[in-house]
Amino acid sequence: MQLVNKKQAFGVSKLPHPFGVFLVVLLVRFWVTLPIYGQSRSATVLANSDSVSSGVQLYEYQADRIEEDFKTGEVILTGNVVLQYNDVELSAGRIRFNRKTQRLEAEPLADSTGAPTVGIPRFSRGQEEFSGIWILYNLDTGRGTVRGGRAVHQSKYFKGKQILVQSQKEMHARTISVSTCNRDHVHYDFLCNTLKVLENDKAIARSVTFRIGPVPLFWLPFYVFPLQQGRRSGILTPSLGSNSRDGFTVSNLGYYWAPSEYWDATVRTAIREHNGFRMDTQYRYNVRRRLSGDMDLSFENGRTGTGGSLRSWRLNFQHRQRLSPTTKIRGNGSFTSSSSFNQRNSNDLYQFLNRQLRSSFSLDKRWSDTGRSLDASVSYTRDLERDQNRFQGFPTLSFRQGRKRIFGVPDNASSRGQPWYKAFYYDFSAGLRNDFTRNPDATQDTQDLTVDSRVGVNSQHRPFGWLGITPRITLSQSSSRNDQNRPTRRETYSGAISSGTTLYGIFLPKIGRLRGLRHRLQPHIDFQYNQSATVDGGTFGFGGIRDWSDPRRVINLSLNNVLEIKTEVEGKDRRSTFASLNMRTGYDFDTSSPRNWRSLTTSGSVKPDRRVDVRLSMSHSFYNERNERSMLTPGLESITVTSNFRFRGQSVLPEDRYEGRNPLQSTGTDFNIERDLYSEHEDVSQPWRFNLSHYYSFRKASFAGSADSKRTWIKGDLGFNPTPSWRVAYSANYDLEDTRLTAQNLTIYRSLHCWEARFVWYPTGFNRGFYFRVNIKDIPQIKYEHRQGGYGL
Repeated sequence: MQLVNKKQAFGVSKLPHPFGVFLVVLLVRFWVTLPIYGQSRSATVLANSDSVSSGVQLYEYQADRIEEDFKTGEVILTGNVVLQYNDVELSAGRIRFNRKTQRLEAEPLADSTGAPTVGIPRFSRGQEEFSGIWILYNLDTGRGTVRGGRAVHQSKYFKGKQILVQSQKEMHARTISVSTCNRDHVHYDFLCNTLKVLENDKAIARSVTFRIGPVPLFWLPFYVFPLQQGRRSGILTPSLGSNSRDGFTVSNLGYYWAPSEYWDATVRTAIREHNGFRMDTQYRYNVRRRLSGDMDLSFENGRTGTGGSLRSWRLNFQHRQRLSPTTKIRGNGSFTSSSSFNQRNSNDLYQFLNRQLRSSFSLDKRWSDTGRSLDASVSYTRDLERDQNRFQGFPTLSFRQGRKRIFGVPDNASSRGQPWYKAFYYDFSAGLRNDFTRNPDATQDTQDLTVDSRVGVNSQHRPFGWLGITPRITLSQSSSRNDQNRPTRRETYSGAISSGTTLYGIFLPKIGRLRGLRHRLQPHIDFQYNQSATVDGGTFGFGGIRDWSDPRRVINLSLNNVLEIKTEVEGKDRRSTFASLNMRTGYDFDTSSPRNWRSLTTSGSVKPDRRVDVRLSMSHSFYNERNERSMLTPGLESITVTSNFRFRGQSVLPEDRYEGRNPLQSTGTDFNIERDLYSEHEDVSQPWRFNLSHYYSFRKASFAGSADSKRTWIKGDLGFNPTPSWRVAYSANYDLEDTRLTAQNLTIYRSLHCWEARFVWYPTGFNRGFYFRVNIKDIPQIKYEHRQGGYGL
């Protein structure tokens, strides 16, 4: 029988579960899981294998020539053979299948020179691809052989000289190459002499060589690759590197152990040329919705600058646990035997600069139905610089009764329509705090024990619907005993009444994209009265002799303005805050200063576009240097203006899995001066970007003889991509007052196909130096790096 360019359909059983995630398994798993059955044009044949199911699914094929021998049961598809099943496609120059022996053979055809290069067997499913020079497989026994196999899976590329399939559970491979490089001549690969794969278990490789091009650089006698999904125990991937502090290093040598779904452990070691070795252990646990935490213990055996031996350790831990739906505990701790452990072992600038170790433990209890809560905590801080131990809140106890109605209406019920007295609420809190320090010199130790309580009553009323009035009365008491063993009790009585409203102005212009303006004006005024007394004697807050201090009466005034806009972009409405301006002042009736009026503080912001952000903060005094009041012309005390402008081009980079990566970091849009100039370099996908920030501050001298304070700087950040493979970024901070550069860095990034290189130069600042690194993009642990200068590295 012979058919030319004819498409047909025949039955095939459902595909069994695939082998696993290890890419080498892909070299055969598609052939193992795809039983193919030839047939005559007049019948549909069900598969006869272990994977037979009751359902029949259609499979389409086409070929230049189809031959079938009914005696031997052999079907031969020749010339441009294409088999399709859902999203699976198989093509080859020739496919032979024998129904009786269940033997499948796929091979290419010879070209004009006699070389077998026409129609190399190729399998594809989604983004996965597989090919082989010659494939032989028995559907009954599950055994087969693949020669010259190639596969692509999850952006990884595999080449195998010969693969022997013993069954659907086991496979052997010889001379197999694994890489993320898609070139015919890969830039790097892992060459395994032999490989044994156990489905859904592991792959055992012997004689593994890491090569850059054809040059071998590293060799392991064996390696075990886990194939199971999820967390599985296994050997960690080693990392090679070099820097001026440690010299040549081999790190991440260790083992990950996951015996349970609730906890795991990791042990890793770093061997350093100059500083001996460091061992890190990590233990993690997590029982869903019950408890979680981790513990990190590091130990180093290194050498001092004089050549002596140095041994030190560091311990960090944290724990979170829910004892009940309303009770939780939390704890964390940091301890070390050496004050310079982080400086010798950390590459992170801010961990390097941290000179304090903090530990704490807390218990939280909530009674949701009554609004009550109880918090208990202890905290400890060790100052490594001064060798001081501070126990802050050791312990701290706090009880709080949330706002609750005094008279019998439920708290969540509306007070509208209720008598005025049912709108009154009360709240209560009490606490204990014990603080003390311990120093090398015991005479400098301090101690302070404080017990306090507070009860408040407040109400909310809207007599006219638009005006809010909130009165409040508070009574608080604090008893303390300091390191001089002298008890002190202090009581404070306070009352306040506040009032405010919100006014709106709405405009609906149609100018360009502008469709609406809303001005929100919020005036607010409150009056406060405070009276305090020091109490000598008495019991539990009652009785005793009170020494009353002068009362304190204050009026606070504030006015908030917010301008919101609505624009129409591509038929969709967008709402944003265009500008805001807030002002605040107050009048103190009982101050000892001749300046009763408090300074007028003003804060504002303008953000007309996401590329522009300007913020303003000012303080004015209503009094001149002779304390003469001038309400209409207040004098400037301080002003701060921060401006940020951000511009960037539209992304035009190709959607390549390498070139789409973003290797550089924007220096940020905050107004810190130098912090972001020394941070890691994240990704930039735009062809160019330019950020410009300006900071200006002025503070008038607060007393005679002192000088005014002025500070102003400008920070620029420029990044561009000359080509898709080259990226350059430059950041600088210039002090306009001292006319000098305070910090700058230059970053140059080069994409080297499956590798990438980065050079960062810090020509000025405390971190002066440079950093160079080259690494594999998909395996950044395999790298070479060198750092010179900067915080001891």
